[in-house]
Amino acid sequence: MEEETRSRIDRYLRENAGIIRTADFQRAGIHNKYISTLIDEGRIVRIKPGLYIAQDMQTAAGYFEVQIAIPTAVVCLGSALTFYDLSTYEPPSVHVAVPRGNRIRPPEFPPIKRFTFGAPRYNLGIVQEKLEGRTFRIYDREKTICDVIRFRRTLGQDVVNEAIRTYLTGRDISIDRLLKYARELNEEGPVQTHLRISA
Repeated sequence: MEEETRSRIDRYLRENAGIIRTADFQRAGIHNKYISTLIDEGRIVRIKPGLYIAQDMQTAAGYFEVQIAIPTAVVCLGSALTFYDLSTYEPPSVHVAVPRGNRIRPPEFPPIKRFTFGAPRYNLGIVQEKLEGRTFRIYDREKTICDVIRFRRTLGQDVVNEAIRTYLTGRDISIDRLLKYARELNEEGPVQTHLRISA
């Protein structure tokens, strides 16, 4: 690869936060044939067809990579528990919620487990957080507790019990918000039952 081309690629990566979308790459006047070279050199990693990230911009958790692959994805359930240190459970894939009807192709890396939420559950409690210098969308603690109670058969009751006990002993909690979410999601009964058992 010529030095001039390499300089243009370096500039493109700097200006695009280390992300290559092949259509934008071509619009910048850089031929896509160089993508194979960059992969062989270990400079970029393929997330899915047409989408790559610079190796030195990758995150360990993979939350940011999921966000750029599926813009509507929200980190949820087991991955949210891990982020908030509410559980010792670490899911083998990134748990993300997407709105019903979402058909965007999932990333090849990192592996994900996709949960489809209807509008009320999907829209409630989304916040922006930062990890390893990268911003991503995730449900807040209270919405996460509501979700893990709802999906207790998927996660396992032990994971749910540990998460609630840890949540109740934490500082950044809002029982009022938790109960408000539970009412909006029509699961006030299960949430209150779990709170009583774990108190």
